Amino acid sequence: MVSETIRLTNKAAVKSLRGLTFWIITCGVTAVCFLSGPFGTFEALPNGFRLIYWALIVFTSGLLSLWTHALIRIQQWASFSKIAFVSVIFGLLTAGLVILLSISLLPPIQKYPGHIELFSYSFPSATIIFLFTVLLSRVHEAAPDAEVMGDKRPDLFARLEKHPNAQRILSLCAQDHYVEITTEMGSELCLMRLNDAIAEAAPEEGLKIHRSHWVSKSAVEVLKTNGSSGQVHLVDGRILNVSQSRLKAANAFLR
Repeated sequence: MVSETIRLTNKAAVKSLRGLTFWIITCGVTAVCFLSGPFGTFEALPNGFRLIYWALIVFTSGLLSLWTHALIRIQQWASFSKIAFVSVIFGLLTAGLVILLSISLLPPIQKYPGHIELFSYSFPSATIIFLFTVLLSRVHEAAPDAEVMGDKRPDLFARLEKHPNAQRILSLCAQDHYVEITTEMGSELCLMRLNDAIAEAAPEEGLKIHRSHWVSKSAVEVLKTNGSSGQVHLVDGRILNVSQSRLKAANAFLR
């Protein structure tokens, strides 16, 4: 279970790393830190060395942030206490990275400010910024898409006992006489038919990709095809098969 979680987290992080957003943010933050020289680095470090120093710190902490964000999504942690705890761990790890890089790079020019000073700068900054970005992303994910949802909340939410405040339906999967309803907050089983669940998911826009699976269009990250077979990769890291008879419709629907 742990190895599978790590595999899915790594996969989600690598996908984000391949996106343009990460590199734009990394280059932008590096440029700001280089030009402003926070924490005394403008006076302490020559231009070229300051650029290398901040580029390494921003890039390594950015990688750690991508991976931790992916872990939160995969584990579907929603409570503030869990997110705050993870943010503190992230802050400690980031502070450790900053100190490690500073020990490696700064002593040769005798500009190393000391462990305590670096920790006092990096730990609270990393913790607060990470916590803010996670909470902001959760608000964005939880907000219903006005164009899709309109003013109507799907009737299916009324059946949820574990997550009655969920805002997005990601998928519906038939399991014997039950349907597994997966939202952004987690999954639970309801005693009903899949077709009835699909009807109650309206006005959420989705598609039945298999006799046992229905997915929301907004939950699909990518559709991958291999000849006559296909798979959809969802935002929570799951992968569902697309039946051969529904592959053409899925391609058209998700285009």
